[in-house]
Amino acid sequence: MNKELKKDFIADVALTCFLSSGYAGASVDDIVRAAGISKGGLYWHFKSKEDIFLYLIEKWITGYERELVSRFSGQGSAGNKLGRFVEYYLETADVAVITLIKEFLMQAKDEAILNKLQDLIEHSKTLSLIENVILEAVHKGENKPLDVEAAAYAFLGLFEGIRSLWFISKQDKSLLERLARTGLNIYLDGVLKNSDNTFIPSN
Repeated sequence: MNKELKKDFIADVALTCFLSSGYAGASVDDIVRAAGISKGGLYWHFKSKEDIFLYLIEKWITGYERELVSRFSGQGSAGNKLGRFVEYYLETADVAVITLIKEFLMQAKDEAILNKLQDLIEHSKTLSLIENVILEAVHKGENKPLDVEAAAYAFLGLFEGIRSLWFISKQDKSLLERLARTGLNIYLDGVLKNSDNTFIPSN
């Protein structure tokens, strides 16, 4: 097994441990035991448990962005493409993973770790992908004249807010679907020139 595959293997085993015991509950010893490696073998690839989790976050972000690029490719109106975003958003609404990330954020004390996490978030391509969809719609005359960057921030802020409220409430998936689809239609009704282009998914 080459170095990158080994690193991914350790990270995947660690994720299983985190999901089973929580971030705080899973120790380096647990990960080493589950992976069938030595501590030295783990530390060859990762500096710490925090480093493993940051690597997992980076993998999640990279995979998420790759899938968004795929879903945004091809033909379709802005409403249709943003609708694809919402469908993927709903597919990836994993309570366990959200819980892990929130737990990690509460426990992380090392400034270098927090700075690296902030850097990962700041360099995420998700915002620029949304901006490109909106900008394309402006060029096609689908959207009303608007501040494209602000419109992209507003779109992502809407859905991050919905996810946060859902997470601290009932965590009912059908409620999340209703909120997300209603939020999308309200957003599109505000930015599209013709409300007939609003994305209304089938039930």
